[in-house]
Amino acid sequence: MNRVYKFIHQIDRTYRGLGLPVLYGVLSIMANKSVFFVTGRGKGKTRTIKLIPQVADEIIQNWDTFTLGGLAERVGVVANQHLIWKVEEFSTLSRYHREIFLTVCSKIISEGTYIHITKQMMIDIEDCKLTLLIAIQPQTYANLCRQYEQWDAMSYDRFTKFLLLNPLRVDTKDVALDPELPKHIVSINDVKLGEDANLTPVTAMYGGQVSAGRAYIYARDYVKALAAFLDEETVKPKHVKLFRKLFYPYLISFSKVQYRKDLDSSIIVSGGTMSLLTEIGTNLGGSRKDALAKKLLVTEREIEVVSNKLLERKMISKETYRSQPKKRTTYHLAPFLKRHFRWYNKVIKS
Repeated sequence: MNRVYKFIHQIDRTYRGLGLPVLYGVLSIMANKSVFFVTGRGKGKTRTIKLIPQVADEIIQNWDTFTLGGLAERVGVVANQHLIWKVEEFSTLSRYHREIFLTVCSKIISEGTYIHITKQMMIDIEDCKLTLLIAIQPQTYANLCRQYEQWDAMSYDRFTKFLLLNPLRVDTKDVALDPELPKHIVSINDVKLGEDANLTPVTAMYGGQVSAGRAYIYARDYVKALAAFLDEETVKPKHVKLFRKLFYPYLISFSKVQYRKDLDSSIIVSGGTMSLLTEIGTNLGGSRKDALAKKLLVTEREIEVVSNKLLERKMISKETYRSQPKKRTTYHLAPFLKRHFRWYNKVIKS
């Protein structure tokens, strides 16, 4: 377990609260699972993407725009490789570039292949794995799923969604940092499930992230990746327990903000609900309603309406007290989230 704490410590010394998100990115690469890091502006999602290091012999590309010409120039012809594509802020891609990006990525992720050959360019990607690490704002993510039917289906079944809560962050920094991985990491292909490893707790975490049929696969691959990171070849109950302890708050938080209007409707993810939760999640001591309204540029009434959804899902708590000339309302993260970040804070300080 010391490997985990040693890895996150080197990040949290500079960027408090980002060690665990970066570790999740590393495990995502090892498990070949794409991930959206979802949170509002200035909360650390771009820095998280930047800090995720190369794990093995992957081909890493950073994209702030996306064209077929650029893909031909930067990737061209490649076969039997693990491609890692980072997007540090998805909103920087124009609508035109997004459509190309979504089309190409969905093809590679589902089939491992993308071929586009003309007189001007050659793109021949064959038998490749593609892991996407994307930083995205809540409203952009919600709009993406509404606008692109194919992406709605793929994001539901091919991505995990990491809602980036970080009440431990103390200030904004821009320091070059290159996190070091352990010197030796077991190949995930060499990791086996122990007979006593019950994946049910982690499978439940992914129940709201991907379809029921894939939830077990995601749980299995992520826990195997954690065991491999710890340089162990057999998944044991301790790995399941540790994975849940580390990442449950972030993954379950996204699942809790999803809803359906009725049984005939598609799943809806509210950008406003995610924005409010991640904003409340910047302060372990609570956030006042008037300050939230000012920060998010909405009325206090709008904060009340959206907060009621989070209160119903037991993601936040509410405290109201009298203060002249009117009542004051403060919102807090739910107790289970507070417990996680208090524990995390102790880990950072130890």
